[in-house]
Amino acid sequence: MRRFLPLLLACSRLFISAQSHPPDLDDAGLFQRAKSASVIILSGEGSGRLHALGTGVLIRADGTILTALHVVRGAAEVQVRLANGDVFDHVDLLGTDERRDVAALKITGSSLPFLRAGSETEPVVGEVVYAVTNASGLDFSATKGILSATRPAAEIPGAGTGFTLLQFTAPIAAGSSGSGLLDGSANVIGIITSGLANAGFAVPVNSVVGLADSGHSRTFGSGSLLQLPAQKRAEVPDSSAALAGTHPKDLLKNAKTLYLHSKTSFLTIDTIQRALLAQKGWDELGLVIVSDPKLADVIVEVDRPLFTYVHTFVLTDTKTSILLGAGKVTAFDGTIASGFIGKDIIKMFSDAHHAMTK
Repeated sequence: MRRFLPLLLACSRLFISAQSHPPDLDDAGLFQRAKSASVIILSGEGSGRLHALGTGVLIRADGTILTALHVVRGAAEVQVRLANGDVFDHVDLLGTDERRDVAALKITGSSLPFLRAGSETEPVVGEVVYAVTNASGLDFSATKGILSATRPAAEIPGAGTGFTLLQFTAPIAAGSSGSGLLDGSANVIGIITSGLANAGFAVPVNSVVGLADSGHSRTFGSGSLLQLPAQKRAEVPDSSAALAGTHPKDLLKNAKTLYLHSKTSFLTIDTIQRALLAQKGWDELGLVIVSDPKLADVIVEVDRPLFTYVHTFVLTDTKTSILLGAGKVTAFDGTIASGFIGKDIIKMFSDAHHAMTK
């Protein structure tokens, strides 16, 4: 019997290992499991006024969620919705990592579906990765790609420094922030925080999972008044004559929300947002930057054509598609260019307000 004891122990270890490392799921099974553990996060600025829409992932059965910090930053009220239709209006903030743009939340649920945070093995470049997002307001959308690279954040314009990011090819759009990036066994290996035209980026979950155990907690205001944005119906005028009396300055003056979109890695959304918020006159305009284009009155699109130092921007009314303004700035550095772009955009809105009050 003693001779067989080492063999029995070895077999036992193999059995335990197999139980703790389930085989890769097929895509349908993986997405079904991921959907049940993914959530929609509605962030409000008070009295039910929706400010941001994002995604989160449940990492514990007790209602612990990881998401992107910018989804709930500055929120007065937060609501969380599960794929099964359950809505939670009471949400606690457990911890934040400003550098990595990740937050840990908690809802008042129990025995909830969740995904394991972390994997026994390091992510491998080239492996297939998955996500379930609320991109562009399309709830619980499945997306799939490969892990392209693991790189320092300093190599990605506007991402910051002092940490690592996972680069992946799975298509994402506005509303994807906070989604879990998953491996083939439905383990959460990263939290999606940003994206460029041809790449998405996620913070490795092992570097932020401890936020849930920080020992600090702050409760957001009740999110009971928050509602998902209604799908905008395309309102097409009968003819171009219907728009003849619409003046761009009227549209600029009445605008309340902006959506920022970048077509270049040289001008990130975060860079443009910081430039706008730093401008003199921003507070007086009463504008709000939203993370979902369906909530926006005006879309601001920035670009830098390849092999040039010319940075361009265009302002478009979302309802009529009328061009409200455009401009360009020549600068070697995108951060410098963003300051001038922000100044020009603020001037356009300010001029519209002053023109209509004369």
